[in-house]
Amino acid sequence: KMTEKRGSMKRRSFLASSGALAAGLAATGAPRSARAASTDPARQKSIGLQLFTVMANLEKDFEGTLRKVADTGYREVETIGAFGRDPAMVRDLLDKYGLVSPSQHLVPGDLYDVFSSFTTRNMSTDDVRKHWLSVMSIDKVDSIIEQGIERAGVLGQRYIVWQIIWPEQMATRKLTEDFARAMDRAGEICSKAGFVFCFHNHDIEMKKVDDFIPYDVILANTNPDKVKLEIDVFWAHKAGADVGKYFAQHPGRFLQCHLKDSTADGDFATVGQGVLDFPKLLAQARDAGIRHYYVEYDRSADPLRAIRESFAYLSKLF
Repeated sequence: KMTEKRGSMKRRSFLASSGALAAGLAATGAPRSARAASTDPARQKSIGLQLFTVMANLEKDFEGTLRKVADTGYREVETIGAFGRDPAMVRDLLDKYGLVSPSQHLVPGDLYDVFSSFTTRNMSTDDVRKHWLSVMSIDKVDSIIEQGIERAGVLGQRYIVWQIIWPEQMATRKLTEDFARAMDRAGEICSKAGFVFCFHNHDIEMKKVDDFIPYDVILANTNPDKVKLEIDVFWAHKAGADVGKYFAQHPGRFLQCHLKDSTADGDFATVGQGVLDFPKLLAQARDAGIRHYYVEYDRSADPLRAIRESFAYLSKLF
């Protein structure tokens, strides 16, 4: 089982460290790597990678896979926490290969180990869901975000992403509003520490539940200044949602984007090889103010090939 062997999270140091970090952010705008990623015009237009795409490769050869990602041409990456590893070690390797990481998806406690077990098919979807709901309970939002902030400080990240809402959490409007309040709390904690909180969508929250659409309830019941959005265009397409309409109705809220393609029958595809209209989507994203774009492919039989082909296609559009 993987653990963060060096630099483990120490809750008692959180207030002091986040206070110091917030002071630094006030002076400079963001940690070193995040600042480079968010203010350099060349980096703003760069094609990033959600490293979940190559997670199986990372578990076989962590450093070698990061080198291959960089060799492909990617300069920005989004992490899954610190991959169950020491964040300082991960940061050293990112720096070594010229990679910056503006953003992380939250995996508190042992959740990365569980996620990894699911990826290697050693844990069922149902078991992962049960564990995830326990570890990422909205009642634990303070500690979850605190852990994310500590990792982000080491990794040089600015964005902290809550990546999923489960059906049990949006079965009724009240439950969805409770979830939204937790996201609002997360946004407040991140904002005070100098970070940006985002919520990442899948398809189910963009579909109607009884007489409401959970995603709309979340947007309506969170502070637009402190709860931003990371739009996943594949899942939005699968839900039948109009991405351009969301961008237009919520200006300034969408800051990050997952780029993944879909086959005609709704399965994952390499970017540029499916049915999504990426020239149109990218134009809409630019107009909406998206700052970071991450290629993602959830279940590729050949992830390294998928990221190479996605990069080659998107390079013609960026």
